[in-house]
Amino acid sequence: MKIFYARLLCIAIANVLLIQVKAETRTADVNNISQIINWMKDGITTKIIFPAGTYNFTSTISLENDDLILEGSGMNETIIRLAAKKNTLIDAKGNNARICKLTLDGGKNQKAWGNPIFRFNKSKGHHFEEVLFTNSLWMGITGINAYATDGLHLIHCEFSNIDLMCLQIFNRNTNKRGGEVITSVDKVVIDGCIFHEGYETGVSSDNGNDREDSGDGTGRRYTESTSLSGTEIKNCVFHKSKQFHIAMVQSKNVLIQNNTFYGMTDDAGGGCQPIHMEQFTQNIEIYDNTFYMDNTVEQAYMYIHINGTEGHKRVTQQRPSNTYATWTYNVYGGNERRASTSCAKEGHINKDCKRDVHAYGPRNIYIAGNTFNESTMASHYVSVNEGENIQIGTKKDGTVSLNKFMGVSAGVVKIHFGGNDEGTGDVLIKAGQNITVDNVEIKDVNFDLPAIRLKKPIVIETKSDVSVNEIHRQDVLFYPNPASNFIYINSSEHEYSVSIFDITGAVRMSSVKKKLRMIKLV
Repeated sequence: MKIFYARLLCIAIANVLLIQVKAETRTADVNNISQIINWMKDGITTKIIFPAGTYNFTSTISLENDDLILEGSGMNETIIRLAAKKNTLIDAKGNNARICKLTLDGGKNQKAWGNPIFRFNKSKGHHFEEVLFTNSLWMGITGINAYATDGLHLIHCEFSNIDLMCLQIFNRNTNKRGGEVITSVDKVVIDGCIFHEGYETGVSSDNGNDREDSGDGTGRRYTESTSLSGTEIKNCVFHKSKQFHIAMVQSKNVLIQNNTFYGMTDDAGGGCQPIHMEQFTQNIEIYDNTFYMDNTVEQAYMYIHINGTEGHKRVTQQRPSNTYATWTYNVYGGNERRASTSCAKEGHINKDCKRDVHAYGPRNIYIAGNTFNESTMASHYVSVNEGENIQIGTKKDGTVSLNKFMGVSAGVVKIHFGGNDEGTGDVLIKAGQNITVDNVEIKDVNFDLPAIRLKKPIVIETKSDVSVNEIHRQDVLFYPNPASNFIYINSSEHEYSVSIFDITGAVRMSSVKKKLRMIKLV
């Protein structure tokens, strides 16, 4: 009898287990919201089909089932709406959701600062296709407690009526993660999406890792940058922004390709631009994009600004800095978190203030194949501070792909290189892009270190009058550099143009040379 009952028990347990692992497809009922909430966390449901209609949720949806598919009848036909004050509409704790053909409507009901419509809650791999994110006081998509949106895919999605950020890939506040250091984010793909006017920032990734207190009364960043693992932002349309279209800090390994950027809104503030990157920016490819700027904006803006001038010690979070007592460095957002660069500019006389500003600068930036349209309110088309290996007209693989710098006339500066430590060097601007020496501003540096361009020159290629047409930097050797009396040139070209700059960035000589091997400096 004992053996018989044991067999019955085993059969019963096996049947229960079979029921638990059986995949289920459900069809949602607009009048049974509680049932939908239960399906998303029951461990059984694998797909929920949402017929057309508006589904009003008065509590947050906890999406806990892995690999769950949510499929609507079409964007603006199936609407999942947050209808009460809550932190988020969907809190995703399970991984690899597939969500398509519907609208996620935040209802402008986000309860507290920074809350999104869809939140990655330490989860990964969520894919969206033909989804409209709309009506958020703060975010469209972000992670929880400074975690990333690892593996996010957005394909043919739209963002409208988002007040702050459409997407925040990552936020570096390490203390919110209990000290966990994150050095890479799973690749994010944003393809064919539309960012409708009204947002402050379209795509943001505020990377790196902050330490709250280093022990000496100052805070500092723990890692230099966070890899975005080949993240792609491509084929998108960014309508006018109140601040940035794409903004990244301490980010590396990103491709930005074939997007259209429509500039700033008429009421945007200062310091805005379509692409803004700063501090430890590395391995960024910017290809085949089109930039516009209306003439109606209140002030002039740059198209691309890549900065590296925040190299001082960070002030301590949540309390005044010992160096500048009026500074605060708050964890929970706001402009107070922005440390002033005035400390960096005193680094040559106050070494306690300086932390190798030049090391913060951008490295390996490739800007190729883009069209920069003419506008009276587009100041610099490209601006780089403290940079090295800046390629304008050449892709990472060495392929020449010339930019179109439209409306550039003689004597009008459209490209800027500068900084507050050693400046920018190791630059190649290919010929044939409507850029000459007098369209490039090379700013002097403020610290006591020599300009990096003296060791790693800024090369602006120009076409010669003969059929060979460009001097490639790898084919030219010139020495000594810096020089005081003579410069010797070793080149295989028969005819080439030469531009020589002094330490202030002023042009000392610019002319065509025929097989000249020595130039006397005046």
